[in-house]
Parts: sequence; structure tokens; C-alpha cells
Amino acid sequence: MTNVDVSLSAATARDAEVVSAPASGPRDSLVLCLLISFVVGLLYTVSFLGPRVLNPRDIGWLTADPVMYYVGWESFRHDPQWHWPLTYTNYIGYPVGETTALMDLNSVFAIALKPFSSVLPEPFQYFGIEIVLCCALQFFFAWRLLRLLVGRNVLGILLASAFFLIAPPLTYRMHGHFALCNQWVLLAALLLFLRLQFAPRLTLRRAVIFSLLLTAIVVPINAYLTFEVLLILTAAVASLVWQKRLSLSQAVGVMALLTLICIVVGYVLGFSFGGARNYASSGYRYYSMNLLSPFDPCLTRIEPQGRCSVLLPRLPQVADGQYEGYNYLGAGIILLAILAGPLMWFKRRQLKSIDKRWVVPLSLCCLVLTLMACSTRISFGSHVVLDIDPHERLSPFLSALRASGRLFWIPYYLILTVVLAAPMLVLRKAWANLILAGLLVLQVADTAPLRRWVFSYLNGGYSHPHSVAWMLPAQGYFHPNRAYSQPLRSPIWWALGSSYKNLVVLPAWQCDNSYSPGGLQGYGIFGLLAVDQKMRTNSYYAGRYTEHSREFHCVQSIADLAREPLSPDSAYVVTPTIADMIAKGPTGPGKCHDLDGYILCSIKSDFGLSPNLKSAAERERDAIRDPGFEDDDLAVWPPFENATSFVSTEHAHSGLHSLGQSEGEGSVNQDITELQPGTVYVLSAWVSASPGATATAQMALWSPSGNVSTTSAQLHPTSEWQLLSVSMAAGNDGILRLHLFRKPGSGTVYWDDVTIHREK
Repeated sequence: MTNVDVSLSAATARDAEVVSAPASGPRDSLVLCLLISFVVGLLYTVSFLGPRVLNPRDIGWLTADPVMYYVGWESFRHDPQWHWPLTYTNYIGYPVGETTALMDLNSVFAIALKPFSSVLPEPFQYFGIEIVLCCALQFFFAWRLLRLLVGRNVLGILLASAFFLIAPPLTYRMHGHFALCNQWVLLAALLLFLRLQFAPRLTLRRAVIFSLLLTAIVVPINAYLTFEVLLILTAAVASLVWQKRLSLSQAVGVMALLTLICIVVGYVLGFSFGGARNYASSGYRYYSMNLLSPFDPCLTRIEPQGRCSVLLPRLPQVADGQYEGYNYLGAGIILLAILAGPLMWFKRRQLKSIDKRWVVPLSLCCLVLTLMACSTRISFGSHVVLDIDPHERLSPFLSALRASGRLFWIPYYLILTVVLAAPMLVLRKAWANLILAGLLVLQVADTAPLRRWVFSYLNGGYSHPHSVAWMLPAQGYFHPNRAYSQPLRSPIWWALGSSYKNLVVLPAWQCDNSYSPGGLQGYGIFGLLAVDQKMRTNSYYAGRYTEHSREFHCVQSIADLAREPLSPDSAYVVTPTIADMIAKGPTGPGKCHDLDGYILCSIKSDFGLSPNLKSAAERERDAIRDPGFEDDDLAVWPPFENATSFVSTEHAHSGLHSLGQSEGEGSVNQDITELQPGTVYVLSAWVSASPGATATAQMALWSPSGNVSTTSAQLHPTSEWQLLSVSMAAGNDGILRLHLFRKPGSGTVYWDDVTIHREK
């Protein structure tokens, strides 16, 4: 590669000097830029998400996917040994083990922090630190990118960089997709591409080194980001070949090195390119981008209070899954783009001609990514404008990147770069800065509903049907203002680690979460229990699974129950069907016990519990936890939306307590599990109200597997107790989520004695 150490031509260098002033002086110090960017990232994170995310011992703000990351990280750190591949551990997927890289956590942090595991507190989450670094690096690379293009307008560059920091695609991912918050790698790739065109001091040797380093960094972070970075680097190599700064053989050599880096890093981390599942799983075409996404301020999966934008309405889409293609530009950028077009045309003589030898490869890269983001079914609003694969024969080959809507991020950030640079290139500094400042205010106001939703989602003020009210240990690790479902209430659970090395859940969650103990919440309930007790576990949630591990956990481990007794170093959590298999196998009867609505089995101890399991009728009768609110707290009844709920001792239908809802609109809810799929259940509750109350009461049921819901009639309760009912068939997962709603009005609504029975 020594003979490709070539600088830009003199003509190109002269053009570059017009676009970008020579880098010198304190304002161009990389260290100073990094320090300022870190301060900005830290302040933005704290002001946006709150200070709690920076507390490494606070895991109470973690939601559905982050619980998966946390369980993977804690399992990895608790393994006292290093293995090969580096992210492998048998603390997850016991006994065959699994690579935690498949659990979508950021392996860079996990590997870097594991050597310090003995001195780190417990619990310990690094996701808040990752968010701060993502914000800081997003601001830093936006700053350097704009500095390259527009020169030394420091104020204008800082204002423009703020648009990148509050970009809606980045903001949305902060609700729980932390690895996908590393969108700074895309800005770094764009910066490298443009520096090859405009920065004559960047030699090709250094560019190749930077490319290899960037590739090595992005592979452990996320596959979608890796694909986009590789495509922009490919466009950069193509532009150099067209400019005759690289020969074809040298270009092949560079691409071979990039490919080799991907393979080596992926192999070291344990990505199973041949056997991984769910990269080629269902969802392709469903998780796509709509062509209207850049102008749609709303996410199809959420319903924020009020408008999503100060200017633009919600736009129709063909599928709810197109939230993965959420790429809203924001009112400020859209308005600036409308202004920039005519402005650039009238001022075109001030602009230097652009070399098509790099514009064409960059444009083709963006076109390819846009088409891939739209998938093989291209949609515009609620209409499918073109389906190039109606029989889905091509789609399986593309579904490795099934959430294809994410692939628009390179074109998205290129649009931001061009639009934000335009006023600084053609207007006087004062006017350009004034326009950017005004539109930044508009952009901040326009995207505020999204930031409020993310904040509320992470801080417990919002509960979406796809989110989970997560169980956490009782040691006070979580934020006191958030209510959590706590299904494992017995101290027996929290002492398992002193007697057992392994927590085995059968069927394992990854086999069929519809029938695994805990249902959809099971991987969080028992994963958090396992890491709290430093136990190995077989049941887990990952982005991808290897065929070998699926075969063992879903087939062999269950078949072994008929041939071998339970292991004395393992505690087992099983379904009634599996408990029956254990009783009829070599283990024999009397080894399984009912505990907190689950079945705990052991060959070593009876835990002081009865060996007689509940009948199906008894299990159904006890499916609702704390139905009369006699536990004197709402731990198993987490809130939804904004009703003020409390345990009341003033007014009860039976017993001493009831649920009171005094103001606001919202509900408490509970997931009722282990129901018979397809069977219609009737949920009933007694309801009354304080004298003169005008608020109404309503019950609702939601089925996770079908994503359907039903509601009772709205009742105007009086001071007398009245019975309210709602019915629905349980879905394939055997789960129904019950809501007890207080609707708008005055006074306090009271609930008591919730019951369930099969419809006759």
C-alpha cells in the first residue's frame, strides 16, 4: 500500500481551500472539540433523560430490550473464566452456553469492563455511560463534518451540530436500543469519505488505517450500523478508483482488508455467521421504511399525548412495524430545505463545481440504502406503490437485515449535512447564524413530544402494550417512583443462589415464550433472578440464536426428563405439563411445589412447601395476584398513563383494602398468565365511587399474541358497589392483560375483589 500514498491534485486542493480553511489554532484542537462535545453530551443526556441513567446501580429504568442487554452483561461478568470466543459464557444458555454478542449488547463495553468486575458494584449497568458517549460523539463528528465543509463559522457549526444531537432517529433509539444510539459511526464514515475529497493532508495510507479502525469498532456494536459503514467505505473506494488515485487491484486489496476485519472481529466475538437465527427471521417488509417517513413526526407504535409535531400531522403507513423506519427530519430541517433550494440556485455562482467522481458513488450508496430501507415492498403512506417480490422469493435472501427501515440513516444524515451547510456556504455569517438559531428553536419545539415520550417511557410514566412492568429484586436497586410487578415475592427465590448453581426454566423462553413460565415477561423475571443470585440459566432472550443451542434447549433438555433425574445442583421452574413429566420420570413425584403462581422443583429440597400441586381449576382461580388489594401495596398492579392510584382503607367491598383512583385518566394493570389458549375468560371486579363523583370506570383486556383488545361499557359508579365485567379469548401465549381504568371526571373511583372464570 506504500505506492498509494497520494495527495489530492493541486486543482482539487485549491478548491478545498475555498470550502475549508486551514485547520490551525485552538478552535481546531481535536482535544478541545472532544472536551466540549463530552460536556454537551453529558448535559444533554441529564437534561433529556434525567440524572438517574448515570447511576450504574440504578437498573429500574431499564425496559424490555435493555433487560436482555443487562442480563447478558451480568451473566458475562459473573463468569469467572474467559472463553473463546471472547463473549462466550455458559452462565447464559446453560449448559451449552452462548455468546452474549448475540444478545445485542455493546460488546466493546462488556469486554472492556469484565476485567474490573470484582471492583464494580452490583448491580452495574453501563448503558447510561454509553448514551452519554453516543451523544458526545454524535455532536463531535457533526462538528468536524460541518467544519470541513463550511470553514470557521464556529457559532454556526455549533448550532448546526445541535440538529444532529436531537435528530429524531437518534432520540427514539434512546428508549431502549442503546447499541443503535451509536449513530456517530455513520457520521464518522461520512467525514472520512468527504475528507478524502476535500482534505489534501489526509493521505490514503491514513485513510485506509482509519477505515480499518472504524470497521473494527462498528462490528461489535451493531450489524445494521456495520452494513451502512461498509457501504459508505465502498463508495469511497469507488470514488478513488474513478479519480485514478487507486488502481483496481489496490481497491480490491482495500476491500479485502475491510472484509477480513469484519470476519476476524466477528469470529473473535462469537457471531455465528453460519448458524445464527433471527437475522433471517420473520419481519422483513413489515419493519420497513415508508417513503413518507422523513415527513411523518409520529411513531406508529406509540400514541404520545397531544400532537406529535407543531406543524405536521400524523401520516398513514401500511404497517405498524414501520416504526423501525422512523426517520422524521423535523420541521426546522424541512423548512430549511425548502429555503435552501432556491437560495442555492440564486447563489450558485458562489459555489464551486462538484466533482461527479465522488458525488455519483455517494449518491448511488444513498440510493441503494434507501431502496433497501423500503424493502421489496415500497410504500407511500397507506399505499403499496411497488411490490417487486409479491411471492417473497427474493425476500428471504435480504431478511438478514429484517428491520430494514434502519438502513436510511446514512442518507438521512447526508440530507442534514447538506441542508445545514447550505446557509453557511451562501449567506453572510450573521444571517446564516440567525437562520440556524431560529430554526433550531423550531426543531427543538417540534421534536419535544418525542423526547417527552422517551423520558416518560424510561422513567415509568408510560406503559405501552409491548413494554413490560419488570420484576426486580427487593434490595432497593430501582427508582422509588416507578412501580414494578414483583411476581417472585417469597424469600425462597432470593436464597436459591446459596444452594444451587443453576436456574433451569422449562420450557426455556427462547423455545416458545407463549408457554414458558412467566410468558412474555419470563426472560426478565427469571433472568434477573439468575443474575441477582449469580446462577447460570438456560432461558434467555437474544437477537439471534444458534441452531445447536436451540436444539438442545428446546428438544433434548426436555426429553432428558424422561431418562434422567433432576440435577441436585439445579433449581427448576417449570410449567404444569413439565411438572407432570418430572413426576412420571426417574425423579418421581413430590419434587415440584407451587410458589407465587409458579412451579419450583428440586431433588435436593422441598423448601418447606407442599408436594401437592394445585389442580387446573385452582390454578385458574388463583391466576390474579392480590385480587382484593390486601397486600397493602400496588407492586403487582403497575400504573398505566396518568391516574393517581393508591391502596384505600376507607372503602372496601370485602376485607380491609381496595384500590382507589383519585384523579387523572389511566389505570392499573396486571398480566394474567398460564391461561388456556383460545378459551374465553370473564374478568369481573366490584367498583364504586365517592359521593358526587363524575369520573367513570371501565375494564379492558389486551391479548399480547394477537395485539387486540376489548373493553367493557363505561360505568358511572355510585357509592354503592356494582359489578363490572369484560370477556375475551386468551391468545396463543395464554396471557391476558387486565386494565382497571379511571376515566375523566371528579371524585375517587374504588375497585375491589377482581375475579376470573371461564365463560360457560
